Amino acid sequence: MGKIWDKRVKKEKVGKLVNSGRDHLFVLVGLSLAFVTLISLIIWLSSSLLKVEKLSLINDVEKNFNSILFELGEGNTSSSAIMHDDRIIGVAVYNSNGSIVASWGNVYARVPSNALQAGQDTISFNKRYGIMEYTRFLRQPVVNAAFNRNYDILSPVLLDFSSIIYIAFDGSAYQRRINFLVFITAIVSIGLALLFLYIIKIYRENRRYKEKMVTQENLVKLGQAARTLTHEIKNPLQAITLQIALLKHQLKDDDTLDEVLLIEMETQRLVNLTNRVSDFLRRPEGNPVQIDIIEVVDNLINLFSNRIVFSHEKIDSAMVLFDPDRLRSVVENLIKNASESAKNRDPQVEVNLSLKKGFYHLSIMDRGDGLPKEGRQKLFDPFFTTKIHGSGIGLSISKQFLNARGGDIKLYDREGGGTVAEVTFVKYSLMEELKLQGDKVGEKLR
Repeated sequence: MGKIWDKRVKKEKVGKLVNSGRDHLFVLVGLSLAFVTLISLIIWLSSSLLKVEKLSLINDVEKNFNSILFELGEGNTSSSAIMHDDRIIGVAVYNSNGSIVASWGNVYARVPSNALQAGQDTISFNKRYGIMEYTRFLRQPVVNAAFNRNYDILSPVLLDFSSIIYIAFDGSAYQRRINFLVFITAIVSIGLALLFLYIIKIYRENRRYKEKMVTQENLVKLGQAARTLTHEIKNPLQAITLQIALLKHQLKDDDTLDEVLLIEMETQRLVNLTNRVSDFLRRPEGNPVQIDIIEVVDNLINLFSNRIVFSHEKIDSAMVLFDPDRLRSVVENLIKNASESAKNRDPQVEVNLSLKKGFYHLSIMDRGDGLPKEGRQKLFDPFFTTKIHGSGIGLSISKQFLNARGGDIKLYDREGGGTVAEVTFVKYSLMEELKLQGDKVGEKLR
């Protein structure tokens, strides 16, 4: 029955994780599609407005061209008739060779080469000068007209198929409107992108907060269950320990004494586990005092059989406010993990201490088998372990001890193979000690 229940619970958890992952993906895809749709709509709207502005300018140029062509057809070559619109910068008539026949205002001495080579009507916008240039080849004779380069003396010049009319039209207002549209489009697009990123950030923070709340709820339930279990387990363990002591006394010279010692060792492991669980549930900060990290590490590395290199360049002492037993527990647990990280070979454990921005960074590095590929996010979960004989409580307790004193612990892959456990401690300061003493005084007064 127990196995069936475990399988059912495990299946439900896996189902929840899969559904949670699908919901997360669905939300991200939905937000991304909404963002892409809005950006596409804005770009389309902006392009449409740009086309409208350009067509409006072309329409104005066409109307002025027809008006000029009409005046020329009527034989009216005065500047007031040809340059009737304030936006007209220049008008010119060229022959088929590109030479100027007559002109008004500012124009090219010869017809623009691109228009002559194209052999057809051209319209282009000169962004540098803000001018719309319109070149048109006549399709039919207009007039046996009357003008030369002095524009006032009439001469029989035929304005026919070989004639080219050029108009330079002021497009500065058009250019300003185009720049304004481009600017607004860019601002709106950037604003939408920032809004999209902000929404994604809020969503992820809410998701992280929800996961944290679930984790804390699970820890509360776990704490309640663990508190009950440790209390219930300690009583039989005490009885077993007492009976083992009696058996050892009675079987001093018996061959079965080794088996009794084995039972004692495993029982002691259970006692240690219940004590560590109690540590996890009790007040994590303990009784902080001023203590030197270097001294603690020096004392601990001598207890291990494998060679451990400890470096702390330019740091003679590293004083922190920490409970001595908890500090020893944290460092010892991490060095032990590093020392057991490789099977049948030297893990090459190194410990390095550095000071950065008011925090001591203690890095325990090894060349072991590295972190597991799966379950990395659960490394600090209580009772999660990849070791056969491990309890999975060490890292959880260490993280809780460190967080209670403003520190933290991170595990990541070491370059070249292995693992790095980086622990941060708040550097000792008189202000922090006064604050700590103030809290203790407050507790005593209460």
